[in-house]
Amino acid sequence: MKEPILITGSHRSGTTWVGNIIRNLPRIYYLHEPLTPNSITRGLFNTEIWYKYYDPEKEYENIETILNELFSGSYPFKAMFHFKNSLPHTDYRNPNGINDGKIDLKYFKWRINAYIDSKRLNKKEIIPLIKDPIALTAAEWIHQKWNSKNVILIRHPAAFVSSLIRLNWRFNFENFTKQPDLIDRFLGPYRSQINNPPKDFISEASLIWTCITKIIIEYQKLYPNWLYIRHEDLSYDPIKEYELLFEKLKLPFSNEIKKVIHSSSSFSNPSEVANSKVVHQLQRNSRDNIKNWKKRLNNKDINKVRDLTEHLSQSFYSEKDW
Repeated sequence: MKEPILITGSHRSGTTWVGNIIRNLPRIYYLHEPLTPNSITRGLFNTEIWYKYYDPEKEYENIETILNELFSGSYPFKAMFHFKNSLPHTDYRNPNGINDGKIDLKYFKWRINAYIDSKRLNKKEIIPLIKDPIALTAAEWIHQKWNSKNVILIRHPAAFVSSLIRLNWRFNFENFTKQPDLIDRFLGPYRSQINNPPKDFISEASLIWTCITKIIIEYQKLYPNWLYIRHEDLSYDPIKEYELLFEKLKLPFSNEIKKVIHSSSSFSNPSEVANSKVVHQLQRNSRDNIKNWKKRLNNKDINKVRDLTEHLSQSFYSEKDW
């Protein structure tokens, strides 16, 4: 097994796009959101916390054993069928949680893919690719345990907020309040806001962005050699930026990969999502998509997002980006 590659950042930051490009390489063993509740590991180890913090100084013996097997290319047959589980109470798209016991097939295809790939690939040659934005708070632990190559994606706060509004994804801040160690480690300046979160959508989404970006900034201080990439840079010049990314990850950048990138980002693709309920539309006019938030948000909302996030967003975005 080669060193794993972790693609993370905030949700809605382009991790799915990046993961889908890299997974086209023949040796890649793609693992779709293994640390996300109700995902491909549901039933192997269960967590009801989104953005669960894994302290690199602690041992998580059971989870480490399961991830060791996953990263080595082993996915148990029985794991494909752990889909009849109620969604966790802290589902981040629902502030009241979901606990209805309905069959959830969202990750079923990823379970099937993980199992089929585990049988197809040569386990001695595979490169595990972990695509999981919710693993941001586990990035340090994964890096220290498995020497992973970490790629952290950042997205403009207004684009992030507008994307959540489009999908009507809310956030239950119990995900953070139930983790005092996470707050102590990264989010102390926002403790009061987390304990008494705002009710309106714009403020709530801005606070999520702030918390996630605060974690990323702390990682930058501790791990400057990790790869930190703005979604907007990938979107503006995909061929160039992906070639740089592949070079830094020591992955072959072929003409076939260029074709996949071009297909996913071409000017001929739609600029906006055709169906508002679609979570991921992976063929977009990536350059136009950069500023879609200007069409979705009015000036008042944009100014509000900026006021709430600029103390951190200025680390990545200048005046011209607004």
